[in-house]
Amino acid sequence: MRWFRRTASRPTRSRLLFATDLHGADLVFRKLLNAALVYEANAVLIGGDLTGKVLVPLVRQPNGNWLASVDGAVDRLMSDAEAETYANDLAARGAYVLRCDPDSYAALEHDPSRRDAAFLALMRERLERWAALVQERLTPRGIRFLWNCGNDDPLELDPFLSELPGAEFLEGRAVPLFGRVWLASVGAANLTPWHCPRDVPEEELARRLDAVAAQIPPEDLPTAVFNVHCPPYGSGLDLAPRLDETLKPVVVGGVVETVPVGSTAVREAIERYQPQLGLHGHIHESRGAQRLGRTLCLNPGSEYQDGALRAAVIDFEGDTVRNYLLVSA
Repeated sequence: MRWFRRTASRPTRSRLLFATDLHGADLVFRKLLNAALVYEANAVLIGGDLTGKVLVPLVRQPNGNWLASVDGAVDRLMSDAEAETYANDLAARGAYVLRCDPDSYAALEHDPSRRDAAFLALMRERLERWAALVQERLTPRGIRFLWNCGNDDPLELDPFLSELPGAEFLEGRAVPLFGRVWLASVGAANLTPWHCPRDVPEEELARRLDAVAAQIPPEDLPTAVFNVHCPPYGSGLDLAPRLDETLKPVVVGGVVETVPVGSTAVREAIERYQPQLGLHGHIHESRGAQRLGRTLCLNPGSEYQDGALRAAVIDFEGDTVRNYLLVSA
């Protein structure tokens, strides 16, 4: 009689594509979808700051021309086709274009609440279009798509994002990612000089981190992934220009001085829970990788305004991160 030895099964291999701080940039989002196919990702994650920062009124004139003002420069567009190209170029870089007549523009100029409502409506419209692209291009291929807000994103978006089909909204939740790898997400950041919608004191940020970590089975914390928009303080992933009292960068000897601006609460949570991976953004210029104890922390950076995708490709073997690569497109 012949004996057979059971062959050990190989761990499942999975790939995560991570990007953050797209700030409404249509071009970068489309590049991200393309990258998901090129890198054969099993899941795509946007870590935060989904929405843009600039609203540009495009005002129809009685003679059929259009006027727009960006950064103090006035542009005159001579036809509807020219106006459409102009609007698409701005959307590619993350701006929102609102077509209106002179009376509507005057009302927006004098009523901040109307301006805010218009801004929010355009944000929702773009996010809805992005989710539709996910359903068209990724969902049929079985590629999972997850996203979260960051400190710049309005709080009013949360219920809207929670109901959008095709994309999983993550704020304040821990969800299974691959096997027993849990993904825990917090989009808030420590206080900034700009008083963004999700800026909170360190104590509140610590509370939120503890609350989402508590959703992970204790035995699975060592293989968890913390998707926290703000990087840990002093990690090298949080270096930003030092600002003076007018919020202008401080220049010393012809060089912009940089200082750590990350969160102490995030650092303390990572050092206490020691997940295998921390995914961060927020500080666009601090692209890189660092270790805090056993935790690998990544910030892929952001150059959305230039139409460049900055992302991280992370390979898992079973429940363990095996390697990563910071990529650009």
